Amino acid sequence: MNHLPSTTAHPPSRRRRDAGFTLIEAALTTVIVGTGVLAIVGAQQAYHQKNDWAQRTGTAMLLANEVRELTLPLPVFDPITGLAFVGPEPGETTVDDYDDLDDFAGVSPDGGVTFPGLTFDPPIDALRRPIVDMPGWSQSVTVVSVFEDDIASTAPIPLGTTPMLRLTVDVLYQGPNDPSAQTITQLSWVIGQ
Repeated sequence: MNHLPSTTAHPPSRRRRDAGFTLIEAALTTVIVGTGVLAIVGAQQAYHQKNDWAQRTGTAMLLANEVRELTLPLPVFDPITGLAFVGPEPGETTVDDYDDLDDFAGVSPDGGVTFPGLTFDPPIDALRRPIVDMPGWSQSVTVVSVFEDDIASTAPIPLGTTPMLRLTVDVLYQGPNDPSAQTITQLSWVIGQ
């Protein structure tokens, strides 16, 4: 048998790259994965912040409605003394003693011209009991007279000069790291005789 040299030309062999990643491929992979992880962490942090705010808002509305439920069955002015005493009557020193809405205006420092309202810290429930396991929360109640034909008016009217009152509850929260209390929600309603 005669062996003839092969006439088929083989292309010159190329150097084959070793299997694995180059430094650029590894760096690019790290950047892509890192960006994805940062996006997930950022989304989770935003979710927790929104969840905290929603929880605080829900709690604040609950506390505002507790005061509303407490005041709804009360008369506007004391049924016995009428308008002889605007604000708490003599001897009414705690929320347990308040028997009409104008008592929640607080004691006037200037003889009945202005009324500071009341702040409940700790907050109270509709049965007038303090809710002691809610540190940082408080309810601020203000009472103002309003005109019957313009209940949205914010013009100052001396308390007791109209048969209608607007009660407003501001619910405040001060977290352990907060420098001051922040109003979380406000609820207002009008009640007339």
